[in-house]
Amino acid sequence: MSEQQSLDQKKLSTLGIAAILLMSSLTVMVGTAVTPAVAELGRVYQLGNYASWLITTPALGVVITTVLFGRIIDKKGPYWVAFIGLLCYGAFGIAGSLMPNVVTLLLDRLLLGAATAAIMNASVTFISAFFQGEKQLKILALQSMAMECGGVVYLSISGMLVDVSWRCPFYIYGLGFLAFLGLALFIPKVPAAAETDKETQEENAKENAKGVPIPLVLLISFLGMLMFFTVMVVLPLYLQNQLGYSPSFTGYYLASIDVVSVLAAGFSPNIVKRVKEKGCLSIAFCSYGIAFLLYFFFGKTMLLWAAACFVGIGFGFSTPLYNNLIVNKSTPKNKGLNISFCTMAMFAGQFFSALLISICTAEKLFLIAALIAFVIMAAILPVAKKYQEKNN
Repeated sequence: MSEQQSLDQKKLSTLGIAAILLMSSLTVMVGTAVTPAVAELGRVYQLGNYASWLITTPALGVVITTVLFGRIIDKKGPYWVAFIGLLCYGAFGIAGSLMPNVVTLLLDRLLLGAATAAIMNASVTFISAFFQGEKQLKILALQSMAMECGGVVYLSISGMLVDVSWRCPFYIYGLGFLAFLGLALFIPKVPAAAETDKETQEENAKENAKGVPIPLVLLISFLGMLMFFTVMVVLPLYLQNQLGYSPSFTGYYLASIDVVSVLAAGFSPNIVKRVKEKGCLSIAFCSYGIAFLLYFFFGKTMLLWAAACFVGIGFGFSTPLYNNLIVNKSTPKNKGLNISFCTMAMFAGQFFSALLISICTAEKLFLIAALIAFVIMAAILPVAKKYQEKNN
């Protein structure tokens, strides 16, 4: 038995799991922590509708640097990548409140994204090292729940803090220092892939070659996150500038999406048992499509809350599956790199969501996104069936 296989949940305490979950909760909120303040930030820095770039610039930092961290993890292991990433996350996050102009602020947000890439890759690698099989999917679902629980708490707090000052939401990033303490105290070091058993790698490689290829998994990851962050980027400006809601209401509304996401992520392993990964992903994109149609036709009514429920279901049912599929199709030798590709795909979806709002109105974007979501939903089952028949 290899060192990698010998790492299991018995050697990772409950506090160690909690530390990984806290670390994971920082990744999604990297952009959204300042979402309730985006309209005010747009006025302060004279960005207008381009203020949404402050939400998505960290995603660009992730996309640029994530492969580098993936390669380092494969060679050195995830511990020191997470160690440095968490320190930089806290430092760059808080520093955003002190930036004198928009250029320095965007640069700071870019570096914050690089720290997030390190944290995201390391946290998934930790989970894949300590857990396998069905347990791995359950922990990844917990990770998704932690990410969205963080969103609920951080967005709610941010919505209140922005009423004090637009600078205050940046202080939430100081939680990176708390996660750093959790890493140092409760998470054991994980050996690099080079130290694992070669025979195990070869056996995994043969089995993992089957099924839908990794590039298609990455594509669905990109499109899924594009759906979710289209909502998160568009709604702050749409709710405040067009519908007249307050920043605090925006924070609470976005937090309600996260509440539903938490519940959906918790149910996702049971859904996978019944309808497999392909069925769960189909439900997720159908939910996104319904949500966008509700925003397009009924955005000014109480159905606004129904749309929030469908967005939460879409995110909760899909996000745990992206990394689980990638990990299951990877060998120990290339796991870190493949996880980094998945991280890149997910955050690229977040980054390009800002492009969409820059080129068309919110109403048109809702309709376009709904059509894309339904096309993806319709394609998942036939594509999966094709590759299953090919393997047979």
